[in-house]
Amino acid sequence: MTEPHPLAARAAEVRDELVSPGTAHRELIEYAVLTVAGLDGLRDRLVTESNAVAARARGRVTALLRERFGGRRPQLSGWHSLLVFLLTFAPVAPIALLASLRLGTDGTEPAAAVATAVIGLLQLAVALSVAGKPVVRSTLFQAQVSAVLVVGVAVVGAVITAAPLPALFLTGAAGSVAAVLVYLRGRRDRERTQLIDDGLETAYLDVSAEVAAERARLLDGAARELREAGVDVDGVKALRTSALALLRSTGNPAVDDDPDAIPGAYLILGHTSAWLPPTHRDRGEA
Repeated sequence: MTEPHPLAARAAEVRDELVSPGTAHRELIEYAVLTVAGLDGLRDRLVTESNAVAARARGRVTALLRERFGGRRPQLSGWHSLLVFLLTFAPVAPIALLASLRLGTDGTEPAAAVATAVIGLLQLAVALSVAGKPVVRSTLFQAQVSAVLVVGVAVVGAVITAAPLPALFLTGAAGSVAAVLVYLRGRRDRERTQLIDDGLETAYLDVSAEVAAERARLLDGAARELREAGVDVDGVKALRTSALALLRSTGNPAVDDDPDAIPGAYLILGHTSAWLPPTHRDRGEA
């Protein structure tokens, strides 16, 4: 019986290290490669430091958006964006109160009228707090959706109720419509509007440059550690290439597109890219 080639046998060891060989990402495969190669210390250090880079990157994105746009930033962590988002769902309350009339529940009209007025006035107050400044496109859309709902509630409520309740319903409608007009006026400044609409993408690009520098530092450190330890770097690279080829032969889509990269490079790339949404990783912005 012919003995298996040593490299093929070790590639099989890498495969056996994986929980899901058919779907394992490239960084998981390299994790197993470093394990089989006896480089557990380097493996663990790269994972820890790469995850720290990704965590810092997430924080940097939030910090840049806060610095540039304050509460209007295109994330729900911005106080203004969050309030507008929550107020988008607020009209559900008066809608439910008016709908309960059809179920035979009496006396809900005053509560619906007051709720509608309060929601509309709150929407206007939130809009006025950023008057003259552009808001992100999603915020404008949410305000418009909410205004349509509030106006719809107001029309129904004004028709089926007697004075003074119609005035409260119409107050809410007026407040919601006025809020949308405030946002539209703020977005008339095309240059500043473009900046906030592109704010998240710009932050990703800015932070990606910082992450690239951190990634280069980790790669240099890994190369130095391997050199000082006298590791057979070419042998580890060959094992990685053999393992990826073996896995691809069984349907795993992972690609060995940089076989000359230092051992640990795929691990670093994968973990330092974890802060980006998958769509941005796929576009190669990592």
